[in-house]
Amino acid sequence: MFHRRLDQVSTINIQVASAGSWQKKPKMPQIVAIPLRKCEVASHSGKTSNSAILHDAPVKSMIAAPGHWCPNPAATTCLRVCGNSMAPLTGHGYILAVDSSQHDHAKPDGSIVIAWHKNKGLMVSRLKRYGPTEVLEPENKEYEPIVLNNEKRWKILAKVLWWIGKSS
Repeated sequence: MFHRRLDQVSTINIQVASAGSWQKKPKMPQIVAIPLRKCEVASHSGKTSNSAILHDAPVKSMIAAPGHWCPNPAATTCLRVCGNSMAPLTGHGYILAVDSSQHDHAKPDGSIVIAWHKNKGLMVSRLKRYGPTEVLEPENKEYEPIVLNNEKRWKILAKVLWWIGKSS
């Protein structure tokens, strides 16, 4: 019940305090509450959640972000990265904000996406196009690209909007 209520929250108004009566009253920012799901997205060699529906995973916590970072708040969710195939861009333990309304293959070449395979689960990678061929390319060149075709049966679930991570 509590998790369903969290899923329904999309925007929160925050009161901004300013010291001194001489200052202008600041504009109220729009903050979006984004659920951090319990499922993880793997690197090219790992295997994670088998669910192809990102929004069905249980909510672990919530992350607040500026409204302009989330063009589709109802379709935005956060997932944690497991592995380092996207290093140095992202690393193990990073949090990705993804938009599941943006899963069209026709979008611009080079987008970072969440892909799903029945046997391999969720994976983060860069979607590249070479003529008619689509490839999931890791940032880390120690990992092999994956060519998308009918035999591989990969499905693009979401586009990565932004990510956060702690420095080491």
